[in-house]
Amino acid sequence: MPLSSSITSMQRMGIRRVLIVSGDTTWHRQVIEENLSSLQPNVLWVGENAPEGTASIATRAARGLLGQELAHVVFNAAEGVNAEALAAVSGAMSAGHWLILLVPDWEQWPCLPDMDSLRWSEQAEPIATPYFVRHFQRVTSQHPDIIVWKQGEPKKITELQIARPEWQRPDGSPTREQEAILRALLTNNDPVSVVIGERGRGKSTLAGMFAARTAGVCWVTGPNRVSTQVLSQCGKKGEFHAPDMLLEQCRQKVPENVDWLLIDEAAAIPAPMLSELISFFPHVLLTTTVQGYEGTGRGFLLKFCSSLPSCQIYSLEQPMRWALHDPLEAWVGSLLLFAEPQEPFEHGQKLKQKKLSQNEWHSSPQVMSDFYALLTSAHYKTTPLDLRRLMDGVGNQLHASFVDSNIVAALWAVDEGGLDESLAKAVWAGERRPKGNLVAQSLAAHGGQWVAAVLRSRRISRIAVFPEWRRQGVAKSLVAVVVHQARQEQLDFVSVSFGYTPELHQFWQRCGFQLVRFGTHLEASSGCYTAMAILPLSEKSQPLLRRLQLRLQRDGYFIEKKLNIRLPINVKKDLSLNQDDCDELHGFAHCYRPFDVSVYALSRYANHLSDDELSCFLKNCINESGDVRGLCDKYKISGKKELITRLRTVLASILNN
Repeated sequence: MPLSSSITSMQRMGIRRVLIVSGDTTWHRQVIEENLSSLQPNVLWVGENAPEGTASIATRAARGLLGQELAHVVFNAAEGVNAEALAAVSGAMSAGHWLILLVPDWEQWPCLPDMDSLRWSEQAEPIATPYFVRHFQRVTSQHPDIIVWKQGEPKKITELQIARPEWQRPDGSPTREQEAILRALLTNNDPVSVVIGERGRGKSTLAGMFAARTAGVCWVTGPNRVSTQVLSQCGKKGEFHAPDMLLEQCRQKVPENVDWLLIDEAAAIPAPMLSELISFFPHVLLTTTVQGYEGTGRGFLLKFCSSLPSCQIYSLEQPMRWALHDPLEAWVGSLLLFAEPQEPFEHGQKLKQKKLSQNEWHSSPQVMSDFYALLTSAHYKTTPLDLRRLMDGVGNQLHASFVDSNIVAALWAVDEGGLDESLAKAVWAGERRPKGNLVAQSLAAHGGQWVAAVLRSRRISRIAVFPEWRRQGVAKSLVAVVVHQARQEQLDFVSVSFGYTPELHQFWQRCGFQLVRFGTHLEASSGCYTAMAILPLSEKSQPLLRRLQLRLQRDGYFIEKKLNIRLPINVKKDLSLNQDDCDELHGFAHCYRPFDVSVYALSRYANHLSDDELSCFLKNCINESGDVRGLCDKYKISGKKELITRLRTVLASILNN
């Protein structure tokens, strides 16, 4: 029986179904040849090796499907599973269509290298991902409506387990849910309104309906122009502005005669940017997915909405492109752990701490699912890629606090450092940037201390505590456990990288960490400047800490002027040259040290130069570094790359003289 024979009944019930084809490439090809022609022309192939004449995209392009509507999809996961692409595809498919997923042999799969692991494993070669594969297989076995055709076994299309009523596809008019929210939005005078829902619930469509009904003028913004197309198609077309351009425009002049700002997928925009945008408009409507492949994070409601003085939240539950209890949506939700975390009710009981291992994805899958869900609820930009890394990444250190068998706090740390000296020096020189080692490499590349990448360290990547258990020392005690274990393992230091806020800095200070780096670019995820701190454990790490702190104090004088902020350290206005400056100057002139890193040493050096032609060029480039185009025009240079090359040559010439 061909797959096409079930399409009519699937359309009637408003569902999508999944066929997993497990085997070698010959088996995949046979199944596709038997079924593809009956599904054409409404088939999109995602991945490599698409048959001739079939529309196809690369898995990395699947994020661009946001806002589009797909029919049948063949997803080639034979070489590796791109989980974000799989989630994106499932969110775009409409009712009455098949997702055909090509995977390796069912028994061999857990041991096979996954090419997608090169994106997230921080390893030079692809690794096997047994924990994710067995999780995939376990989840699939728990969803009887998912069909698996294994090579060498009969191909059957099983009947659905539950009888389903006939589905009424939305006709373009508001659903009952949407109509109730529209009436509330049009009658209430709340300054900020938020519409949340899972993928495919019609949030953007609702915003478009609102724009069509309201008498006010609406502007539209969102992280992706494609994601606002649905909104602009509904009735009155809102004037679209990219978030960063809109913010800059508002800072220069507050918009006049604009009644509403409509923000699509608001949780994907950094919270500080959102807060500032909201302040310029009398009324704001935000729509957002609080779970999904975009990596918005379920922490949006907790972190952002709760910070607003007045915020009305509405929720959409009814899917628009498929019926409730759709087999594909249920399977993907279980596979990628989209479920909301459940906070334990027990309070006042004694907490116990436990070190978890990745093997517990086999032995205690619910515990590990709760661990991931808690981390996801508290952090922006958590994506399925993080789930892959948590399951099968190398060097993970996982800790949790429990009340009975329930997790109330979770900490994820990662081993770093241990590079050989030659590689660490190449990182410092800007010649190499191996995968992984976020803080260790940054302290070498940006902090100027190559030894940081040689020393063995552990970075605290994420930490989360349920709201009712916060401010009770739970997080601090988990950090103390990590530090104690690192000391027992004779590691050199423990590190953390975070989006700087005074509150977070104070927390890490209380845990014993000391600030050693402060970035000058806002993080896309948090909208904050990156800060890094370390807690030294060994004698080798003490001089590293002192050198990093001294550098930050001296560079901090320039950072404060550049960012127009006060750093939480005692900065030093020291224009003399020390050995660290001399190394930095040499690294910029003769290696590939970045200008943004070397500029503070260059600024100090410029104070000791004469006013000859080369020195004036160097000084001008330093003083006017924010105007690259102006410098290029002034010195007849083609662009930034050539400008930096000229700077290196000039500095080398001056140093040699």
